[in-house]
Amino acid sequence: MHRRVLLSALLPMALAFTGHALAQKHSGGSSPPTPPPQHATPPPAPIFPPVSSGLGPLEFATADYAVPSPQTLSRQLQAEDSRTRATALAAVGAPAQYLVTGHVPMPHSVQLDLVDLGGSSELDALLTVELDQHLITAILLTTEGDWRRIGTMTLHATFSDPATTPDTFLHIVHSMHERGRNRAVFHGLTDSPNGDFNENEARLRIIDNKAVVTISFVSGLRVCDTPATNHIHQGCEITQRWIQGDPAVAHALTLVTGTGHLTPKEAADPLARSRDFQMSHLRSFFCQPFAFNDTTQHYDPTGPVEACGTAH
Repeated sequence: MHRRVLLSALLPMALAFTGHALAQKHSGGSSPPTPPPQHATPPPAPIFPPVSSGLGPLEFATADYAVPSPQTLSRQLQAEDSRTRATALAAVGAPAQYLVTGHVPMPHSVQLDLVDLGGSSELDALLTVELDQHLITAILLTTEGDWRRIGTMTLHATFSDPATTPDTFLHIVHSMHERGRNRAVFHGLTDSPNGDFNENEARLRIIDNKAVVTISFVSGLRVCDTPATNHIHQGCEITQRWIQGDPAVAHALTLVTGTGHLTPKEAADPLARSRDFQMSHLRSFFCQPFAFNDTTQHYDPTGPVEACGTAH
């Protein structure tokens, strides 16, 4: 059976109405005029939660763990001595399977980014390690020269998978308006042989010396027909989501959802997995406003999902 991606639509907010008072004559001996009938005001339509209720294949854990400097950890992760590597892998929050004595692997790559994620006077560190079955980014914070790991983002991905690399896993987003303001953006992709895939995006910043995922959503989705169960190939339904605006400056942003369709011929194109190719085939666009909530420390929806450009 052909599967299609459906977007949930929100009903518009019901408008309250008041009955018109009827003109009544009143004399001193008669009872006062009766009030107009009162109509109950319908409750407003609910504001739906973010499109994604979780991080998908991404796994995020907070921590409070004293560590050496990120430069020292980078060297220790690539040391010849397995005990040194094991200690460094434990410091960045690697899964236990890599810490078994006698089987401590050498990372395939180690990437260090020194960025300002919290607006402090000192740079923070993102130390990304590529292992056989995982990509790991340790979020490191310094206070007067003392470093500690305050969180770890992990993605289960095999080293042989060309679709998932350190470059696709982690991006640093710079503010276009405020120099030095940054966000860490993580992507986690799961796919299947018939072309289906699901990608989640999570945006992270440091707030009050804690690593916080401020917003997460399904950033890409492609659902194709399955040849084994379909005699007629229907192609693929595609969805792309992205943030409009600069959350590093404004405390409000818009989550845009674009949907489209690929014919069987288009879906078979070698370029069909490219984001640019799919963006060019989007035909319908929906928007939902979000604002940063100081209590929950992440972006919460402030309005319904509506066609982009809808006047309020």
